[in-house]
Amino acid sequence: MSEVTQPGRIANWDDARGYGFVEPLDPADGPRAFFHIRDYDQGGRRPEVGEVVRYTRSRQADGRWRARQVVRVSLAAARTRQARHAPIPARAPGRGGLLAMSSLIAAWAAALAWGLATGRLPVALAPALAVLNLVTFAAYAIDKRAAQAGRRRTPEARLHLFELLGGWPAAWLGQRLLRHKSAKPGYRVAFRAMVALHLLAFALVLSTAR
Repeated sequence: MSEVTQPGRIANWDDARGYGFVEPLDPADGPRAFFHIRDYDQGGRRPEVGEVVRYTRSRQADGRWRARQVVRVSLAAARTRQARHAPIPARAPGRGGLLAMSSLIAAWAAALAWGLATGRLPVALAPALAVLNLVTFAAYAIDKRAAQAGRRRTPEARLHLFELLGGWPAAWLGQRLLRHKSAKPGYRVAFRAMVALHLLAFALVLSTAR
């Protein structure tokens, strides 16, 4: 059973019963975990709600999360440790990126409308793409909640497939609004590749259709 050591904060503590819950400093690092007083290693000191700790989190046989080796640390030390072990996030897209993607989506939508109006594309394509984008955004939202709750995740290959088929506008919107997958450099590279492949295929269909 895999274990993860990470910084967190005591979210709840019942001193009479001797147990409580600890949550990660970053909500994206998973759900809160149960811990008992015997898991708290502080030389006789009692836990306090809000104190920053370092703990080892593992999943029990019943599916619940358990925290062990809960040790109090300073907030600065916790953040330093977290920064040392965390991957370097991709720089969040600024106004330039927002304008570029918005323009790209507008151009794609205009080309789609032109293709439908001229009969180069089937009329059924419009509702199909609308449904696909709704499904794509929902998949991002579900995966975001699963990451926070520690549940089974949506495979990234499935998300990329949705993007490739035409759900990339909703995927981009999901990354911005849900703040999901936007800090993973590898994922963003693959996302851009899916957008490029879709646009190439889309342009090819438009140019060869009669």
